[in-house]
Amino acid sequence: MAERGTRRSRADANTAARVDDALKIVASDGIHPALEYMQRAGVPREIALRVLCAPQFHRQGERRRNPR
Repeated sequence: MAERGTRRSRADANTAARVDDALKIVASDGIHPALEYMQRAGVPREIALRVLCAPQFHRQGERRRNPR
């Protein structure tokens, strides 16, 4: 598992789930509704903007062999 603070680590499961939900919103409704969703869900603005502005850094699925 990656250490906290590295680019690949996730701060917590709740934030990760909200970001994943927002990426689904991007696919169906666009960036603006996804940003609004993340802001209402409490995702830090820095994370929300990084996710929405840099799709090349989106995670492509669960990296763990056995998810938590």
